[in-house]
Amino acid sequence: MGTFALLSLIPWDTILKYSPIILEAGQKLFGSVNKYFGGTSKGGGIHQKNSLEQLDKRIQLLEENELEQADLIDKIAVQMSELTIAAKIISNRTLLALSISSLSLVISIVLLVMKVVR
Repeated sequence: MGTFALLSLIPWDTILKYSPIILEAGQKLFGSVNKYFGGTSKGGGIHQKNSLEQLDKRIQLLEENELEQADLIDKIAVQMSELTIAAKIISNRTLLALSISSLSLVISIVLLVMKVVR
């Protein structure tokens, strides 16, 4: 079984299904954190005196980011479990192919010995 055949057994559609979601969530999270901490602001992230309203906004932003991170971790966990299942399937198929090829080698050797003995 060639490398191409083995690669075709991997469920790429399942793997690639979650990639855009994770990428989008990561970019959104990076953008909100970068915007908040001054990555694109004129002040360059210089801390100013914070009023209670600003502190409340910061807390809300941190809570939103925490929820987004939890959602992202859940999606990554789902993707990892699907990858684990795919790896187990590939492992089982590889073991089956190895067993069949070993059996065919033994049969070939037995037939060769029988042919030489005659």
